[in-house]
Amino acid sequence: MKAPLKLSTLALVATISSSSAVNILVSASDTSEIEAFLATNYTDANVTAAGNFSDFNAQATQDALAGVDLVIIGRSLSSTQYASGRADGYNALTIPVLNFTSYTARNAGNRMGWHAGGATSNKLVAGAETTITVAGSALLGIPAGNYDFFDTNVGGDFNGLGTGTVGGGSILATIGGDILSAYWATGQAPGDPTAAGVATFPAPRLLLNIDDDPRPAGEFTAQTALGLQTTVGVIAQFGGLTVVPEPSAALLAFAGLGLLGRRRRS
Repeated sequence: MKAPLKLSTLALVATISSSSAVNILVSASDTSEIEAFLATNYTDANVTAAGNFSDFNAQATQDALAGVDLVIIGRSLSSTQYASGRADGYNALTIPVLNFTSYTARNAGNRMGWHAGGATSNKLVAGAETTITVAGSALLGIPAGNYDFFDTNVGGDFNGLGTGTVGGGSILATIGGDILSAYWATGQAPGDPTAAGVATFPAPRLLLNIDDDPRPAGEFTAQTALGLQTTVGVIAQFGGLTVVPEPSAALLAFAGLGLLGRRRRS
């Protein structure tokens, strides 16, 4: 396993290595779009296991977790499979976990309890719909304010924003007041510790909601170019991944702020 690196007191924590790939487990009903996204955008993303690992305690899940550096819970899935404590074990992992949907991160139905409320599906994405918070600005390295991260021509409403409080974590971005993204550093409490099964997270957690409206267009196609570039940069920072080089102003901005992180030995 790779040791965490703190970039600042408020920065995202990533698992970083100088020479080895980042081993990733992807859990979803359909993992193909996430696998394609990782292969397209990162030079060192090594998906070691991809499938429906919603039952954390299943032997297949335990076998798949061996040697994993980063867990990604996908967008194309049935959230009921992550209910009733089946996925609570992910909350106790001592490696970073990235969750692409509030449908599993919510506390409703005894899901993962990252935030205290449920999930919504009715917030418009027209115009500069995404608000980066002050906390989000400090973590992401981009000014607080409103941005156009989602393409109205692809989907009119966002399907799966979060609601409620996030415990000791920070809300990074919102749409219409609902949670688009939130972050918990090591030792911070989830929004609903009872549902989560842990008082505090033993490693970083990132909620980065992806809109899948409309299906089957794809989990990342609803994003504008700026939204996609931001997503790529944030995941790189969180997961200790190396972005495929491209002449993107947004990615250059991340690099200039040191947010892509130098890979070093643990």
